[in-house]
Amino acid sequence: MTVLQLLRTPNGLEGIRLPLNSYKIFVPLRDIMRLEGQRNYTLFVLKTGQQILVSKTLGIYEELLPSEFIRVNRGCIINTSYLDFAPKGNFRLKDGYEIPVSRRKVKYLEALLQAA
Repeated sequence: MTVLQLLRTPNGLEGIRLPLNSYKIFVPLRDIMRLEGQRNYTLFVLKTGQQILVSKTLGIYEELLPSEFIRVNRGCIINTSYLDFAPKGNFRLKDGYEIPVSRRKVKYLEALLQAA
């Protein structure tokens, strides 16, 4: 199993194993609020407020993560289950983080919020 594979444990919990220094940590997908691209690194922001910086690009995780994770602009992927607010194309996550969304994704995210 490679580092960049989603993991399913016997109890059904899905997560991802992230390389951190000389070891790897398991992060449940439900705990990830957003990913922010920082050149050749990706910053994982968890619902606890913890931040984990990984030396892989955002594009790698975009291909790996399931459909509830959406790339909303060039530098950010969000977990749509934390999407909270959408007045006139301005989106916010439940932690208060304001998301600049590309024009192509606005209607899709508005539809997600209406369906919830």
